Amino acid sequence: MSYTPLTKRRKPANSRILWIALASIVVIFFITSQLNYRHAVANGLDPKNIKTQLLLIKQGDTGKDVAEILVEKNIIAKEWYLKKYLEDNNLEGKILAGRFELSPSFSIQVIAETITDSKKAKNYVTIPEGYSIRQIDNRLSEMQLSKKGDFIQTVKKFSRWSEYPFLPKQEIQGNLLPLEGFLFPDTYKVDPGNFSADNLIDLMLKNFQKKLPQDTATLLTQKNISLLDLITVASMLEKEVKHPEDLPIVAGIIWKRANSGWFLNIDATLLYDLNRQELTKADLEQDSPYNTYTRKGLTPGPIGNPGLKTIQAALNPEKTRHWFYLTDPKNGKAIYAETNNQQNRNRGMYLK
Repeated sequence: MSYTPLTKRRKPANSRILWIALASIVVIFFITSQLNYRHAVANGLDPKNIKTQLLLIKQGDTGKDVAEILVEKNIIAKEWYLKKYLEDNNLEGKILAGRFELSPSFSIQVIAETITDSKKAKNYVTIPEGYSIRQIDNRLSEMQLSKKGDFIQTVKKFSRWSEYPFLPKQEIQGNLLPLEGFLFPDTYKVDPGNFSADNLIDLMLKNFQKKLPQDTATLLTQKNISLLDLITVASMLEKEVKHPEDLPIVAGIIWKRANSGWFLNIDATLLYDLNRQELTKADLEQDSPYNTYTRKGLTPGPIGNPGLKTIQAALNPEKTRHWFYLTDPKNGKAIYAETNNQQNRNRGMYLK
């Protein structure tokens, strides 16, 4: 019996083609990825979109943590773009805690340089003059420093009265927001990675005490008015007056009306309670201590946190024969009247 020798089997041509195709795909994918990476390093995801978003980086956040957030915010396309750039340039350990403004127009290189540059960290919060506690809470929430409502709850739970003897504790501790009016509006440096509402309140209260005019106590005694009443009038001025030259005149009118048992008729006080308690207007009109159309004299407390100019104006009001005022909607100037008839004529002329 004879046997025919077996020849070496060859792989089917189709199999070789498949392997070549797969290898080609891998190579193409790698080359494409590298090209896309290099493009992302030099160019933003959306060069035309220059609108910035705030990125909060907490202490200990890694490049991976930051990259994940940026993908969610549609600021970068791929997480690994940023991670690779940080690693290749020894920047992983230089990421800073803070708030940074970034936009889809920023390249990976610019983003990496931004989050590792202390000069570009937005570690300051500015509280405008006249802001209420609720408005402060909203600003802190918008800046991603705290959750909405946290600042309000911290104010409600305030108990460190002994540390701030200037506060009129007996008069304000029963208020819904007892520190309203005494949180001085200013720019404060904060630690975004370890933000504390208590620490910010401490800074604001100490700043209030520091910025209060030195002759305040003497003038309050001479005028026989309380610090709470002073800050309450100043907070009304913040909402009512647009031009500095009108501040002392309107202050004189508010004091005169309050001391004479008149209704103040200030819209801002009613709106404050509307926002403060998130009630309906009908609820407030029925029984609100901040409704100066139905209750005479000053409100139980300030309706915002006044700045130095309004505090000084309330402390040094100008005496005039005016009993009434309104604001010209065109230029914000105050229009004065001595009688109710004059006030009605002014309403017809300026508030059409």
